[in-house]
Amino acid sequence: MLFEDYALPGFLLEAMVDLGWEAPTAIQRLVLPQALQGADILGSAPTGTGKSAAFLLPIIARLAQRPRKGVQCIILEPTRELAEQVKNDALDLLKLQQESLEAGDGELKEAISCSTVVGGADRKEQRESLATIVTATPGRLQEFLQKGWLDPKTVELLVIDEADRMLDLGFRDDIAAITRKLDSRYQTMLFSATLEGFGVRDFARNVLNNPVEVRATSFSAEDAENGETSEMSSTLPQLPETLSARAYYAAYDAQKVKILLHLMKTMQGKSIVFVRTKDNLARLCAVLKRQGMSFASLMGDSSQQERKAALRRFSDGSVPLLIATDVAARGLDIDDVAYVYNYDLPSQAEIYVHRAGRTARAGQKGVVISLVKADEVATLERIERYTQRPIERRAIKDVCESFERIGASSKSEAKHSRAKAGGGFAKKGPKNPKDSAKPHKKVRLRDKKNKGKPDFAAKRAKKAARTASAAPSAPSTEPSAAS
Repeated sequence: MLFEDYALPGFLLEAMVDLGWEAPTAIQRLVLPQALQGADILGSAPTGTGKSAAFLLPIIARLAQRPRKGVQCIILEPTRELAEQVKNDALDLLKLQQESLEAGDGELKEAISCSTVVGGADRKEQRESLATIVTATPGRLQEFLQKGWLDPKTVELLVIDEADRMLDLGFRDDIAAITRKLDSRYQTMLFSATLEGFGVRDFARNVLNNPVEVRATSFSAEDAENGETSEMSSTLPQLPETLSARAYYAAYDAQKVKILLHLMKTMQGKSIVFVRTKDNLARLCAVLKRQGMSFASLMGDSSQQERKAALRRFSDGSVPLLIATDVAARGLDIDDVAYVYNYDLPSQAEIYVHRAGRTARAGQKGVVISLVKADEVATLERIERYTQRPIERRAIKDVCESFERIGASSKSEAKHSRAKAGGGFAKKGPKNPKDSAKPHKKVRLRDKKNKGKPDFAAKRAKKAARTASAAPSAPSTEPSAAS
């Protein structure tokens, strides 16, 4: 199908032509017919599959038919960056609406605008610029509703994007309070990278009204060339087919830096390095500065101005490297990211998928590289089982050992091979078969020092002998020879 097959306004179709959108993606083909009819949507799709357009297109189409004053649509996002990105996507689609108004073609009755309500920005400026469509983060939107700065009665459409991530970040109560206040809404759409885990389905039951459930995969290289994607039946999140996954063994943190520097010198390209904590980010940034490397950094404590500056420098190519905590694992839609590095391997497979989604987008090739310590091998195997994709184990001569060399190439397989038929695990046998013929002798420390348990009976006998030898002899009763 083509976009012309849907009931979309002419200015939207022209804007999509200017953006180079030739045919709808899988998630767009699944969502558009249902959303245009006003149905609630429960959708699952990986990042980079055109999910934002899947809900923006029907929203704009509906608002173009029924113009009203006030905020008519709210789109909830987990981070400020993602809220800003969706706003920019909406503005790209609305850029030709003024021409439609001036032409008086009847499809658009009043101009549609878009703004953000997010933390870290000026509240007064946000209040004065409230638009038809508002992209927001839960905390700041909840504040606007509590203080009466935004009228919930005018809101007809609600989108909860990246729901699993928001629940993971602890926004459940805020979102529940927001949905209760937006009781005049006509339609609700909820999207998540995965519908399993984080209680997404339980939450959706309280928010959606008889929703239509849709699922879609990401692009393959062939599909991208043909402008097509295919629907999925699997419940697991799918990594792009054009994504390569590799892992390197690091014995200690300093070796992680050594591996990272070596790879960055040999593989040139725009890269994102993910670390688990801001302390690790600070230490890594200090090391890279000493190496004279240019990079930008992004973490939760960064101000809005710092975040925008970092993303702008990375997006326009001023710096080829972005160091980030998981605050950037979602919502970053940056072109030409060639490599994603898991400097710290995430503890959850879902986070691995979200990080990997920063590269290999829209049919492009990409590589995700994980630096793995010995106690993280089991986590790496869990990620493989979750994604149903193998991760290639590699080594670098004179830089890091191979997983096989350290005996950590297939830790779980070694465990399962020792499983007994009746349950439990068999004990490991001797490494050398000849050792089994040798009698086992326990060597104790006191034996090495030639010390044993004291012999109290022998001590008593010696003491008695010493006492007897020291006592005076008794007088003799036998007659002497003289008598």
